[in-house]
Amino acid sequence: MEQENLLSESDSNLGATHEDNPETPTKIVLNLFRHQHHYTILDPAKLSYALTRLRFHERLTQLQKQLTNFAASATRYEHEHPNEVKIFLLCIVAIATVPVILPAAGFAASGPVAGSLAAAWQSSIGVLAAGSPFAFLQSAAMGGAAAGAFYGVGVAGLAVLAGKKAASWAGEWWNKKNKKAHEEGHGANERWVGD
Repeated sequence: MEQENLLSESDSNLGATHEDNPETPTKIVLNLFRHQHHYTILDPAKLSYALTRLRFHERLTQLQKQLTNFAASATRYEHEHPNEVKIFLLCIVAIATVPVILPAAGFAASGPVAGSLAAAWQSSIGVLAAGSPFAFLQSAAMGGAAAGAFYGVGVAGLAVLAGKKAASWAGEWWNKKNKKAHEEGHGANERWVGD
């Protein structure tokens, strides 16, 4: 009777959603294995399901920790280098303008999409002048020279940031190398003077 109660309790735990039952998958598996004499009457499918949930829960917890660490690192970097982060975000926006932002606003290769923000803007302008901001954005959406300008600005900005970071790393490496050489040379002089 006790075995049946424990198994029915474990069975109901396996079928319950997280909202219905706050028990973790680890507790479910431990309930299944609480008493050794239950091994012979365990349902292999339910055990496999519980172990799968346990592995998923562990991986999800690990992913949460990694994302938390990444967010903390990104926040720390943003506080230490605010201008670099702003330039990086502007470059990403520039690169994403043609394939993502302009279509979302209603700029299409065939012209403004009816009922969109772009169509409303065009109707409010009246006579459209060449070289206007609207004409520039529509040219970018159609794949004209303006599209190259967005991509060019974004890629050039990212290249400058990458070059700056590479120069910073090279400078740190050079400083460490010189400091080590100086310490080794200084230590040798001290030994010579001390002899």
